[in-house]
Amino acid sequence: MSPPDAAVSTRRKNMPFVRIAGAADHPAIRDVVIAAYGQYADVIPPDIFPRYLADVLNLEKHASHGRLLVVEVDDRVCAFAAFYPDASVQGVGFPPGWAGGRALAVHPAVRGYGVARVLAAAVERLAQDNGSPVFAFHTYSFMTSAIALYDRLGYCRAPEFDFDMAAHFGVSAAEPIMALAYLRHLTRVRPHAAGVLRTHCPATSVHRKQRTHQ
Repeated sequence: MSPPDAAVSTRRKNMPFVRIAGAADHPAIRDVVIAAYGQYADVIPPDIFPRYLADVLNLEKHASHGRLLVVEVDDRVCAFAAFYPDASVQGVGFPPGWAGGRALAVHPAVRGYGVARVLAAAVERLAQDNGSPVFAFHTYSFMTSAIALYDRLGYCRAPEFDFDMAAHFGVSAAEPIMALAYLRHLTRVRPHAAGVLRTHCPATSVHRKQRTHQ
């Protein structure tokens, strides 16, 4: 695992730069999250959206369980994600020992420039450095752009870990709002192949077996 104050990637002018965030970054992170997730206020029922947004914005909780990462472009924070070394503490069904990502947010002003791809790779790299066998996370059925991105990046769907957002927040809804689980199995490479990440997406039945035995 990288030291807390070390950059996750090398800074280049006008290029996305990923680093570990601290408490001083919280206001900028909150601005990014509100700008990124505000578009869903009309999609998520009004009795659920405030609870969902408050959960995403609970940076103190995220930091207590893991690390906060931000992406800067021209020295301005434009994206955020939380890394959980133990995804099970999120209480969404992931087994102990799996690493997880949470609350990935990209400011609308920088969408389409590969910022989300860079951030997802950095969080996954932390999971690999942590020695985690699996990197897992959820997105939502209405986040079609995120779903398309994760499909392009080769993440595997794990529907046995899907859950209903409304039920998760203790609210009754006319229709379920599904959180869709994605994951990647991480395989450490031989020393001479350093820097190469091999992945494998086994069948869903294998996922269920792992969940039962962990």
